Amino acid sequence: MDHSPRAAIDDRHRLPGLDGLRAFSILLVILLHTIQRRSVTHPVPYIAYVFSNGGMGVFIFFVISGYLITSLLLREFERTGRISLRRFYVRRAFRILPPLYVYVLFIAVLGLAGRLPDVNSHEILTALTLTRNYAHHVYLWAFEHFWSLCIEEQFYLLWPGLVAFCLVHWPGATGRRKAANVALAVIVAEPFIRVLAFRLLPNFHNMGMIHMQADGLMFGATGALLQGHVRFEALYRRMTRWPLLLPVVLFFTLGALGVRFQNYWNLPIGLTLDGFVILMWLIWLVRHPDTTMGRVMDQPIVTWVGRLSYSLYIWQTFFLHYNNIPVFGGERWINTFPGSWIALFAVATFSYYAVEQPALRLRRFC
Repeated sequence: MDHSPRAAIDDRHRLPGLDGLRAFSILLVILLHTIQRRSVTHPVPYIAYVFSNGGMGVFIFFVISGYLITSLLLREFERTGRISLRRFYVRRAFRILPPLYVYVLFIAVLGLAGRLPDVNSHEILTALTLTRNYAHHVYLWAFEHFWSLCIEEQFYLLWPGLVAFCLVHWPGATGRRKAANVALAVIVAEPFIRVLAFRLLPNFHNMGMIHMQADGLMFGATGALLQGHVRFEALYRRMTRWPLLLPVVLFFTLGALGVRFQNYWNLPIGLTLDGFVILMWLIWLVRHPDTTMGRVMDQPIVTWVGRLSYSLYIWQTFFLHYNNIPVFGGERWINTFPGSWIALFAVATFSYYAVEQPALRLRRFC
């Protein structure tokens, strides 16, 4: 049986396993924010944070994005001999912006109604332009999770053009290796950048800035570019000899160390090791959809949550953050567990079917 990524795409019209990984990742984020809300009034044991590692969940999203976007760019180049950046940005705009802007509009309306007094033009502008992660004097809790969306968008601005340049100027495998070398250089440099920024640049050591977490995206991009390369495939085979160990090591060893030691572990080495193991697990899931773990990740309920993951991420802070109490006029069923989860999934479902899907259909005409 051919387990190559191309075979998976052609047979399934999507990459198997990725929706399952998205579902897993968004549940980690939702669990973390639910626990953080409870921690305001109740002590939460260390082990609870190990099982709700939202930071790891976001990092998985980054690796998925780097892998998927680079794979799509490579497929377009192989199919047409070029990469249309205009079409890329139109597709991304229709995919990302409509549900995001609906949420920003909702928050702006709450601000005008006096339910969110910290809403102002600066907060709205940095949210709409996805520049919040580098902006100063932004405090609105309802947008605090936008840092990861900002990193994603900044990746979209920088990476596709570089890949297109490499593929056009160095045909064939050489162009892929050139692009992969750039990604690998970022991966090697990131631990030094993080540590130096944290020690010497107090205005630029926020973990929500792209220069602090670019390696997650670059791990995914490297995997897409180097698949089929002899050395990469040899490394992949060694790392996936016992595939069940990958999630175990990721969450119960690396994740536990990250939760326990925080930046002392994550900045110099933790995020680098996380990205490598996530990439190996991701590629294994893509290539082995017919295994037990692959079938679990591809269950209908799991893939449905994965498809909802973007809308879930956009809305989860509004329903789960402790500072939402004044918006709802106190502790209500809708902003406390389990009502908050019910409300979140209901709104995210509406966002997916009423906003995301119509926008995706519209982009076919562009």
